[in-house]
Amino acid sequence: MSEILSSPLFLLGTVALILLALFFVLLPVVRGGSAATRLARRRRALEELREDLDPSDYRKRLAKLEQEQADSGGSAISSRGLAGLLLVSVPLLTLFLYTQLGRPDGIDPEPGPNGELRQILGELTSRVRNEPEDIDAWNRLGMIWKQLQQYPASEGAFRRVIYIEPENEFARVELAETLLYASNRAQLPPESRELLDSVLADNPDNQKALWLAGLGAFHEGDERRALGLWIRLRDLLPEGNVRQRVTEQIAQVSDAPQPEPVAESAPAPMTNPHAGIPGMSTGGAGMQAASRDEDSAETGGASIQVEVAVDPTLAGRLAGSETVFIFARAVNGPPAPLAVKRLSASDLPASVTLSDSDSMAQGLSLSVFPQVQISARISRTGNAIASSGDLQGQSGPVTVQDTDRITITIDEVVE
Repeated sequence: MSEILSSPLFLLGTVALILLALFFVLLPVVRGGSAATRLARRRRALEELREDLDPSDYRKRLAKLEQEQADSGGSAISSRGLAGLLLVSVPLLTLFLYTQLGRPDGIDPEPGPNGELRQILGELTSRVRNEPEDIDAWNRLGMIWKQLQQYPASEGAFRRVIYIEPENEFARVELAETLLYASNRAQLPPESRELLDSVLADNPDNQKALWLAGLGAFHEGDERRALGLWIRLRDLLPEGNVRQRVTEQIAQVSDAPQPEPVAESAPAPMTNPHAGIPGMSTGGAGMQAASRDEDSAETGGASIQVEVAVDPTLAGRLAGSETVFIFARAVNGPPAPLAVKRLSASDLPASVTLSDSDSMAQGLSLSVFPQVQISARISRTGNAIASSGDLQGQSGPVTVQDTDRITITIDEVVE
């Protein structure tokens, strides 16, 4: 019942439909009650003809009308009783059937990770419609579409970024990975290889490009180049799960016998090669799902406890029903959040824990990035995208491994 009452629009629609049903149900009953009106009209017409009728004929007709009126009296009472019964029973029966057979919890369902992504997707789509040159929004669209395995849409978003800014490093690497996923093969498509080579020519230390290029070289049978790229990547990474994964992969390739080239039609049977790499997951939708449990089991996971409070000077602006987003983003990484919690303004001050379990996209989690920035934003519209009038607070860069607890004070107004 609380779900129904919490949605005024649904409640108004329900009332309108019940009234419409009552109209069609009661119409025949009401029309049936007009018999008394017809008899009264016949009685008046008979009185007007009284002087023209034979007295015995008049008395006979009058007696007949009086008998009909007497008979219709009970019928009118019965019709009114039936109408009253229907007025009460139809709404009550509708409510009972809906609560027993319907889905009241479907009025305001829990969004879940994909629901959150689709909400953000709608907001970003509106944003790029109004600001078609917004590179950050296009990049975020591409990341979300890729997470939802809508690779053509993801490819289109990253190509739009490259059209606006041909040298955009992030979009080139993500497009290379998207094309790999869309191919559903272990080998890098030719365009992916060209994109990665161009990125590494501009920035030899791009970590994701090093990993993907090394993966492509491995599947082409060029272990020497793969090892060179992965060793360079390992030397760039700080101590932690990611570096350990890369080191293990290097050891596996170094100790393995020389493999034969992999057939084009099947993915190579490597042990989760993307696990623990920033923004990575295995190539192909089917392999992504298979590696998810392995990822969570092998990594210890990271977490940060976040204390959130509102500056007293801004607390008076809140009604309590606003939505609060608490999230972490990589300092040097993709724009998509690594972990998200959602509260209500009435819950503040609050203490929440952001962890790998709050990740909205596979491969984008706290444990795979050395530094993050924690933010808390109060949204008046409930949208995940910041808008004018929202209140926010954020930390500076924090090291995930060295930070257990952090305090965020919401003390800014978004312009």
